[in-house]
Amino acid sequence: MANAPETTHRYNRLLGALPSVHFAKLQRHLEVVYLNARTTLFDVDEPLKYVYFPHSGVICLMARLRSGLAEAALIGSEGFIGLEAVLGGERAAHRALVQLSGSASRIRISSLRATLRDCPAVRDLLLCYVRFFLFQALQSVACNGLHAVEERFARWLLTAHDRNQVSPLNVTQEFMAEVLGVHRPSVTIVARTLQNAGLIQYSRGVIAITNRAGLENAACECYASIRRALSNIVPLRSKRR
Repeated sequence: MANAPETTHRYNRLLGALPSVHFAKLQRHLEVVYLNARTTLFDVDEPLKYVYFPHSGVICLMARLRSGLAEAALIGSEGFIGLEAVLGGERAAHRALVQLSGSASRIRISSLRATLRDCPAVRDLLLCYVRFFLFQALQSVACNGLHAVEERFARWLLTAHDRNQVSPLNVTQEFMAEVLGVHRPSVTIVARTLQNAGLIQYSRGVIAITNRAGLENAACECYASIRRALSNIVPLRSKRR
């Protein structure tokens, strides 16, 4: 869907944060695409063709290990997919897998790089997000090594909800076990514990957050730290301009 209205593209919070004069330099190159769950946008070491700015949905960046793939980060409407392109890379460092379906604005890498050369304001904003992404990744490494499964489960749900702004979330126990790096029975126990506490409702691969404040209290400190770091770049709900 090329030539979409400006407001559609600005559902992405980074694009929404750009003043109109700078956004206009990008808009003519943007097209809207729909992201179906379990679709791979690009895989490890593949040549990069597009950068994606999600409006909704959640994309998981997956790192390749000998034993399979493990989640490295979540990206949604707060950011963009294809960070390597902004840093001069030509190939993907991770698999980008759509976990929750949604839509996005995408742009060819050649067009984005031409815009970055001509418009330092756009380049600076995207580099700010890259710095946030590095902070998030380092915080997640510490979190995965030090915090309990229940705390990390709560953090993941809150982060996915922030990125997608939709509840309930369609996630299976198998997927949660994969992203948390634990066995499925551990996920079953944690989900039951949070449900018994009245924080979530879980049934057949669908999780609804029923007490967000309580879930935030159950999450580890990493959730609040990452949320604060993001708020320094773009507000949770960007003002449309």
